[in-house]
Amino acid sequence: MKIVNKIVLGTMKLNKYFTNSDDLSNFLSYAHVKGVRQLHVSNEYSSYNLLVKSLKKINTKKFTFILKLSEPKTDKLRFNLKKFLQKINKYRNDLGQKHIYIIQLVNRYKCKNPKEYLFYEQKVFDIIQSTIIKLKKTKIIKSFYFFPYFKHKNKIKKRWFINGITSYRNIYEKQNDDYAEQNNYKVIAMRTFGGSRKILKRKNLKKLIMFNLNSKLVEKIIVGTNNKTQLDQLLKIC
Repeated sequence: MKIVNKIVLGTMKLNKYFTNSDDLSNFLSYAHVKGVRQLHVSNEYSSYNLLVKSLKKINTKKFTFILKLSEPKTDKLRFNLKKFLQKINKYRNDLGQKHIYIIQLVNRYKCKNPKEYLFYEQKVFDIIQSTIIKLKKTKIIKSFYFFPYFKHKNKIKKRWFINGITSYRNIYEKQNDDYAEQNNYKVIAMRTFGGSRKILKRKNLKKLIMFNLNSKLVEKIIVGTNNKTQLDQLLKIC
């Protein structure tokens, strides 16, 4: 069995295809047997509760997790460090994990102008820096990534405690590549299929996957699949 280190199984829409925890736990076990070792999860996803229930039926230590954390929420212009840490601990408890592989921070706050956004983004990193360093030293987390929604992201100075970025990256979207190269950040590619199954009908599946696999920037690829046949096709390409 070959362990597939670059492929991360996305979980956002799994509840649309699996209606009970037995079927989903069976699919997750199959993915593990095929070499998948990482899951991308968030309690923002409607699939989260079903996923947690399904994971309890298998050995959760079979997987490592990339956690998507949103703090603050869209309508709040303040970062709550205590709440941030509480969320991490709740994930650890839900998923039965002492250690989290990657934290992915998503800041979606609304700002009046780019200058305000830039100021706030820098402020968040100032607040969070010592906490992330401590979490790494105590091995609660391994790596810290963030999603650069901000179109003026190139003005955000490089922070050495940040390991990389998550980004929509496919044959149509690669707008964060320059920023990643500029700061020597690795990329976890999301929306690999362009956010639409229509692309799968127009483009070869291998071409879509290899677009990211062949990139020196890309460390991992998050893929969404809901059946064993398609999963087998994806892993065969890798």
